[in-house]
Amino acid sequence: MDQIGTKTIETERLILRRYVVEDAEDMYRNWAGDPEVTKFLSWPTHPNAEFSRKLLEKWVSYYDEGRTYNWGITLKGDDHVIGNIAVVEREERTRSYELGYVLGRAFWGRGIMPEALKAVIAYLFQGEKDLNRIIATHDVRNMKSGRVMQKAGMHFDGVLRASKRNNLGMHDTAYYSILREDLVTKEQYEALFLEMNPGFFERDYVQRVPEDEPASEMLLRLQGFDEKKYEKAFADNVTFGYYHGDMDTLRKVVEQVVPHWTQFFNEGARVYCGFVDGKVVSFCMIQDFGEHVVNGVNWKIGGPGCVGTLPEYQNRGIGLTMVRNVTKILRDEFYDYSYIHYTYETKWYGKLGYQTFVSWSGKGFV
Repeated sequence: MDQIGTKTIETERLILRRYVVEDAEDMYRNWAGDPEVTKFLSWPTHPNAEFSRKLLEKWVSYYDEGRTYNWGITLKGDDHVIGNIAVVEREERTRSYELGYVLGRAFWGRGIMPEALKAVIAYLFQGEKDLNRIIATHDVRNMKSGRVMQKAGMHFDGVLRASKRNNLGMHDTAYYSILREDLVTKEQYEALFLEMNPGFFERDYVQRVPEDEPASEMLLRLQGFDEKKYEKAFADNVTFGYYHGDMDTLRKVVEQVVPHWTQFFNEGARVYCGFVDGKVVSFCMIQDFGEHVVNGVNWKIGGPGCVGTLPEYQNRGIGLTMVRNVTKILRDEFYDYSYIHYTYETKWYGKLGYQTFVSWSGKGFV
């Protein structure tokens, strides 16, 4: 992979820079010599500042090779280092880097580490065009580190038991990752939307959507879908599954919710429903939106469409459970993303992990 080396990174509040040997006192005082900071780390607490100095002499010498990614974290207006962030492992075959970081205890709880982590992730993806994946890990007992990864936009991949060792011994390890394809710009999302919905803003019903009531489009990356995120218990007379009955009967149910949707429920539609005593009370179509290339990666996109529940059965969890089940079906069928089109129910779908990627009104994108 290309190597761009450690260059200065500036964020809203921080300067990430190369170390100099003179940083040894700050390094030892702020984090390396503090057992409370290092207890979850794989390297031992430094016994004194001289130990830190000798380590920095090695680190500084590596910069000339141009292959090291190792930053000291400083606050703007104060050049004293307060923490460290670095690439600690490389995997050329999978084009992956692993990041490690540490921050002085006096600076915890101020959002500094997520800000630094986001900046380094952006720097690496922008500078190394063939880098595909960045990971970070933490001892499962160190949940604060996991929240840093979440705030930086990384995805939780799972836990490997007894997979690493730190100053507390062997530990179960939580793994987070972010892929190049996850870093999609606003413009790319808008282009994807128009590709899936050609001529959208030329439609009369779209142009009637008021500017002060924009609609949303939502996506869920299915690799990260957690079906246990939403669970609801029902009586035995509530069941879920594909609809195999007469389509005219189904259209009569759809008509009670959104009359103009009946045109979409034809013999070729794949429909999943919620039933009470064997009768349809909730419905949605399982749609295939095709494959689309984003950041050089193919996205196979499907989704639940025309989702509705009879008024007398709303607010019981039947509709959302139906959508959860459809989302699981799409994941099991190896779709990459599930897509919700034209919705105002962002909080409802958000319970399953769906996120808004664009909003729009009759005037265009908001």
